[in-house]
Amino acid sequence: MSSIEQRTDNIRAAWNNHDASDFASQFSPDAVLRFIATGEVAHGRKQIQGFAAALLEAFPDLRLDRRNTYGCGERVRVIEWTITATHNGQFLGVPPTHRSVEIRGCSIFVLGADGFVSGETVYMDAATMLRQLDVLPASANA
Repeated sequence: MSSIEQRTDNIRAAWNNHDASDFASQFSPDAVLRFIATGEVAHGRKQIQGFAAALLEAFPDLRLDRRNTYGCGERVRVIEWTITATHNGQFLGVPPTHRSVEIRGCSIFVLGADGFVSGETVYMDAATMLRQLDVLPASANA
């Protein structure tokens, strides 16, 4: 198993074990995590851990399942995923709705020279999530 495969397997396990500290430990000390849907950027392990902790507080039963994985050489990996969870804490200023969500998205991981993830860019379907939380009206095509 390559280093990037091992790191991304560890990241999935950390999400499913609800362990923000373990999640952050897979990243380089100066790594950058970009969450495109909200514009958030976390710099370094401390901020990355804070980002993960806040997400797990809002969705304490979060489960991340891989849909597809694409290798792009030894240092880049793209993973399509689905998250299922219940909204039991404040998220993006939205108080707990106690509604279930199923969110599709993908993450692009880059492995640093130190063997840790140096960057992750997360793309997700925020509009569908907000509809599931009853924050946005239902889609006309629903």
